[in-house]
Amino acid sequence: MTPSVNLHILAERFTQLSKSVYFDPAFRDFSHRTAGAICHVLSHFDDYPEELVRQFEKQVWRVMQFVRGSRSNDAPHETQFVLRTALRHWIDEEALVSSAALEDFNFFLNTEDVWDFINRSLNHFDSEDYKPLVVRIGSPEVYKHRPVFCIPLFHELGHFVDHYFEISKTSFFLAPPAAPPQGISRDNWNFINLRHRMEHFADIFSACHCGEASYKSLLAIAPNNQDSPTHPATSKRVEVVSDFLSSTPNTMVALLQKACSIRTGKELEARFSNPNIEASFDDVLTYEIKDDSELFGIFLAGWEYLDTQINDRTASWIDGNITISGIEKTVNDLVEKSIRNYEIKERWVHGTSD
Repeated sequence: MTPSVNLHILAERFTQLSKSVYFDPAFRDFSHRTAGAICHVLSHFDDYPEELVRQFEKQVWRVMQFVRGSRSNDAPHETQFVLRTALRHWIDEEALVSSAALEDFNFFLNTEDVWDFINRSLNHFDSEDYKPLVVRIGSPEVYKHRPVFCIPLFHELGHFVDHYFEISKTSFFLAPPAAPPQGISRDNWNFINLRHRMEHFADIFSACHCGEASYKSLLAIAPNNQDSPTHPATSKRVEVVSDFLSSTPNTMVALLQKACSIRTGKELEARFSNPNIEASFDDVLTYEIKDDSELFGIFLAGWEYLDTQINDRTASWIDGNITISGIEKTVNDLVEKSIRNYEIKERWVHGTSD
């Protein structure tokens, strides 16, 4: 299909999304404005080079899956609320945390910015200075009501903060990589070191909010992964996080901590407390989260409680007829509802309705 045909389809789709009742108002506004930008290109089709139009088309295709997956009936809504809460500590600007609902088992961050492209490239379009801060995260659709299994999203949020402030890149100025091994070019060696530092930063960022659950989830997903051009070995990643949490001296932690302080004026530090959810969950009741530190910490507490119940079945509600699946669903449901109750209370107190 030609770009004009696809853009007509996309304009219609974003217009439909802008009217969805399952959206926060900010996402409806994003969809409405994006549809407007598409209609502008269609009405000024000959004013832009074909290659630019094709690039725009690709950008809009890619962003649509994140917007569509962010409707409250499709998205991991409770986890997104916690991610937004975590991000406010680092960035004053309110962010749209969007989530592509994936059919495969994968977590990732997409750093493309369609509105950055619009403001840079569509010189005949009046964007009205609209520059939304959008965090584009992909996660398995089957986990949307399983917050305990969404802990890797804190790692992806760490990648966003790193990308936003260029923290890992700054670490190169503080400590350039040593000479590359024989057979590896300097460019490839720099790429490997940068990617590894990015992974370590995202791991530490996740640990700031989820504690030991950050690396326990990693061990559950990729326990034996070795070094690759894009990721350090899992054993190395666990060691760095463990040293960070225990305040054990670690060269990588110190380097990224210094780069983080230079770029953000803030430090990587534990922002969670581990709430005692056992009594409530044993009675199949939600836990009343008291503050943001417990909001982050309930991911660690939920992980530990789930692990205990699957292996030891200590809660009175677990009898011989309850399967692992039944235990998992119950615990995730209790964590999800505990977060939801806290969100409702916060919105009530602060008078927010979006």
